[in-house]
Amino acid sequence: MIRSRTTQLVVLLVTAFALPWSVWGSAIAQQHGLLSFRLPQGVALWTLLPATVLVAALSGRGALRELGRQLLRFRTSPRWYAVALLLPVGIAAMALLTGAVLRTPVALGQTMPLVPALIYLGYGTGLFLLTEELAWRGFALPRLLERFGPGVASILLGVVWALWHLPMFFVPTSGLAGQSYPAFALFAIATTALLTWLYRVTGASLPVLALCHAACDATYSYTGIVGDNHLLMWSAAGFTAALAAIVLTVERARGRATAPQPVPARTA
Repeated sequence: MIRSRTTQLVVLLVTAFALPWSVWGSAIAQQHGLLSFRLPQGVALWTLLPATVLVAALSGRGALRELGRQLLRFRTSPRWYAVALLLPVGIAAMALLTGAVLRTPVALGQTMPLVPALIYLGYGTGLFLLTEELAWRGFALPRLLERFGPGVASILLGVVWALWHLPMFFVPTSGLAGQSYPAFALFAIATTALLTWLYRVTGASLPVLALCHAACDATYSYTGIVGDNHLLMWSAAGFTAALAAIVLTVERARGRATAPQPVPARTA
């Protein structure tokens, strides 16, 4: 049994990188003539499910129960489901407005048409619930929050999340191929901060986070933010970062306001 929660986190990170990177790496190796085959790319994300469950099981029954409670925490205020859906829509709208002001061509539906985007929203919510959100927010985030607090935990997890996606930029069939990695990295770190905020205000509801994750991918693909126009991605990443900074600042101020105040010393 892995008793140290820091060691649990390290084991998860090693496993969560090794398995998907092996899948993506086979496609990269085939592209460069190093392999004559590639592993099915669709299984890359799904490797996170057994990896996370296995590490949680090795961490003890408490860790496994904690993971299960977060996974099944559907009951939360409906407003947070609305926030999860509308947050990426608002960010995309601001990016498109910036593109319009700068006279940047916008092609709605070029990367992903509306109907496939809506289908992806439904499928992606289940996919991310059982894979990325289970691993990153369900298992890794609580351990980072214990040690560092929301701000630092979000930055660290965001850097890890951005780095984890790196091989996808070299897989031709990936939706991230040809995108700006620096813009994506900023996007990933800022989005992680917003997801950390949602995690805390919903009492660790992974279904809400999975919905937000899928809504981000569907919205940004439909609007062309993930596409050939790198300016739109940079704009969306900038707005996301600004919003994340505001959320973290407000949360920090609230934390200070609700912290116990020292009792003034009595004077003679």
